[in-house]
Amino acid sequence: MTVVISDASCLILFTNLDRLDILKQIYGEIWVTSKVAEEYGLPLPSFFSVHDPSDLNREQSLRLELDSGEASSIALALETDGCRIIIDEKKGRRVAFSLGLDVTGTIGILLDASAKGLIVPDHSLMRALDQCGFRLTKRLTDLLVSGA
Repeated sequence: MTVVISDASCLILFTNLDRLDILKQIYGEIWVTSKVAEEYGLPLPSFFSVHDPSDLNREQSLRLELDSGEASSIALALETDGCRIIIDEKKGRRVAFSLGLDVTGTIGILLDASAKGLIVPDHSLMRALDQCGFRLTKRLTDLLVSGA
C-alpha cells in the first residue's frame, strides 16, 4: 500500500466538513509530521500516525520557502519511496512537483471519493467548501461537479 503523507490544510478542511472518514476510506493510514499534528491542533484520529523526517537540514532548507508543516511533510515525502503527498497550497505544490513527488490535494481527493461513490459532488458540497474558506475557480467547480 502506498504511504500517504498529508499537510495540515486538507486535514483541517475535511474536519470542518465533518468528513475525515473520506480520507480513511480512500487511504487507510495517513502519515503526518509532528509539525503538521501541531498545526492541526486537535487529537489525531486513530488512522493517522506521526512520522518525522530524519534529514533536518533538508527540512530547514525547505523552511526558507515554505511553512514548517509543508516543509516537514515534503522532507518526509522525499525520504519515503513511492509515497503520495496531500498538499493544497500553491507554493507547496509547486515545490513538491519540482522535487518529483506524487502530489494530490483536496480536489483530487474529492474526485477519488466521487469515483468511489463516497460523496456526491453537488452544489451543496461546493457551498460547504466555500463556507470552510476553500475557494475554487469556476473551472475546478465544474470539474468536480461533472466528476471528470
